[in-house]
Amino acid sequence: MNYKEASRDFIENEKQFHLGVIPTEQSNPLTRNLSATIANDTAAGVAMILSADCNIAGVAAKAFKTKNFLRLVADIKRVMYEDKRVVISSVGASGRMAIQLDAAWRYFWSQLTQKLPEKAEKFLYNANRVESFTTGGDRALVRSVENFEDYMTFGAQQVRDANMGPGDVLMGLAECGLSASINGSVCEADELGCNTYYLFCNPKEILYEHLERCRKVFNRKKVIQIPLFVGNMAVSGSTRMQVTTVELLVAGAALETAAKEWCEENLTADELKVCGLIAMGFKDYANEFKKLNKQLSSGKALAGLAQAVELEKSIYDQKGLVTYCTHDYLLDILTDTTERQPTFTLPPFRKFADEDAELSWAYIKDPLYPNEVAWQHVFRRPIKGLDWTKEDYVRLEAAQAIIDNPPLVGSDQVALYNIGNEEDKSRYSRKPNCLICLDINDSATPEVMAWFKEEVKKFEKGVLIRMGQIAKGKKYENEIHIPVKLVRTSNELMTHLMVKLSFNVLSTATMAKMGRVWGNWMIQVLPTNKKLIDRSTRIIQNIAGISYEQANEEFFKSYFGRDPKEEYRESYVVETLKRLGFDPSQDVK
Repeated sequence: MNYKEASRDFIENEKQFHLGVIPTEQSNPLTRNLSATIANDTAAGVAMILSADCNIAGVAAKAFKTKNFLRLVADIKRVMYEDKRVVISSVGASGRMAIQLDAAWRYFWSQLTQKLPEKAEKFLYNANRVESFTTGGDRALVRSVENFEDYMTFGAQQVRDANMGPGDVLMGLAECGLSASINGSVCEADELGCNTYYLFCNPKEILYEHLERCRKVFNRKKVIQIPLFVGNMAVSGSTRMQVTTVELLVAGAALETAAKEWCEENLTADELKVCGLIAMGFKDYANEFKKLNKQLSSGKALAGLAQAVELEKSIYDQKGLVTYCTHDYLLDILTDTTERQPTFTLPPFRKFADEDAELSWAYIKDPLYPNEVAWQHVFRRPIKGLDWTKEDYVRLEAAQAIIDNPPLVGSDQVALYNIGNEEDKSRYSRKPNCLICLDINDSATPEVMAWFKEEVKKFEKGVLIRMGQIAKGKKYENEIHIPVKLVRTSNELMTHLMVKLSFNVLSTATMAKMGRVWGNWMIQVLPTNKKLIDRSTRIIQNIAGISYEQANEEFFKSYFGRDPKEEYRESYVVETLKRLGFDPSQDVK
C-alpha cells in the first residue's frame, strides 16, 4: 500500500478502532493546560496530574459495596479450598499490573512460611492459586509487543494455553474495553465454564454501542461485571494513569480480603498476630487512597516529586541516561519504565548482547542478584512466553506481517534483558549519566547501599530517592525525600499504589516538562497498534483543527515516509503537525 491506500483501508475497514467517542480517550478538563503549567512551575504541574485521581476513591468505594465484588472475594477464597486457580489477565499497562498483583500475592504467602513453618506446605499451595498472563506474554513486561492486543483470538489462545476450566476464575482487567485481546480472553474463559469477571473502566452504554468486541462480552450472561469508570485520563488516552490505578486498588483489595478471610478460618489467634495486618476494611481502602493522593499532592512529598522530575529532565535534555536500582520493587519500576516507550516514543529496553540498538533513556538494575535470579524474583513463578509457531499464527488469523515474521516473545526472551547486578557499561557509556537508588519504606538495606556506593563510582552522579516511611538519618550524601505515611497490609497494596502514582507522575511530568506533551495530549505517542494509530489521528485532528479523515491520511503520509531506523526520532504526530505548519511546543489557547 501507499499512504493514501493505507489510510483509506483504516478509515473504511477498522472502524472498531475509531475510539474518539470513548471518554478515557478524550481530554480531561482538569489537566487541559498541563504543558504550560508545568513549564512554569514543576510542582504545580505535578499536583495537576495528581488532581485527575479525584474520582478513584469514590468509584472504588462504590464497587466495594456491590454483590459482584463480594462474589469475587468469595471466589478467590474458594479456589484455595478447591484446588482451582485465579488467573488475572490483561494487556498493556493493566497486563503488567496483572503480573504485579500475582507476584505480590505469591510474596505474601512465601513470607508466611518463614513466620509459621508448620504450615509452610499449605502457604506455598495458596501462593500458586493465583496466576497471571498479559497479552504478548511475559516479554511484554520489558517491551511492548506490537499489534497483539488487536486480536481477540490471541487472548482466547492464552486462556487455552493456561489450561483453564470449570471452577477456575478469570479476572479480566479491561483497561477500557478497547483492546481486543482482553475481550477474547474473557469470552473464552466464559466459554470454558470459568467464573469470569470483567473489570472495565468506561461507561457500559458507550462501550456497548460502539465496540463490537465489548458487546460480545456484555452479551454473555454469566460474565460478572464490575464497572470502574473514573473519568478521563490525566494525559488523554494514557490509561496507565487513572485506569490502572483504580484496577490495582480494587483487584488488590479483593486479593488481600480473600487472604485475610482464609487466614481467619485456618489459623489460631496467636498465628494471626504473627501475620500482622492482612487487609483493611473496604471503606478504609478508599480513605487510605485519598490520604495517599493528598500527601503526594502537597508539602514535602510534592516538593520531592518535583525535585525528581527536574533531575531527570536535566539529564534527558542533554541526551543522558538514568539507571534505577532497587531489589524489592523491581517489578513496580519495570512497569513504569516499559510504559514510557509507547507513550512518549522512546527507545525500549535493549537486550544485553545487542550493542547496536538505541539505549533506553531509563533502565532498572537489581543490586543484590545476578540476572537469572533477579528475574525469578520479579515474577516469583516460571517465566511464561508465547512459544507459538507460524502455523499457530495462521490459525489465529494474524496479519500476514506477523505470520511472515513471528515476533520474539518466547519463554527464553525475557532473560536476554539484563536487570541483574552484573556490570553494564552501556548505562554510563554516554554523558550525563545518573544512578538512582530507590529506598522505599527503608528497603535500601546495608547490602543494597554497599552495592550502590561502589557502583555509583562509575557514574557521573548518584542520587538516593527515599519514599514512603523514611527512617531517620542520612544513607547517602545526595538524597531526595518523598515522605508518605502508609498502612502496611499483606500484599503491600498501598505501598505499590504509592510507587505507581509517584512514577507515573515522575515519567509523565518529566516528558511534559520536556515538551513531549501538548496541553494534555500525548503528542509523542508511538503507534504500536491500531488503537494508537487512531489516537495519533485524533490528536492531529484536535490540535490542527482538521477532519478525522484528513488527519489520518496525513498521519500515514508521515508513517510511510520515514525510514524505520528513525522510528524514535520523534513521533509521527509531531512530524505531521510540523509539516502542517503547527508548532507543538506553543501554549494551549
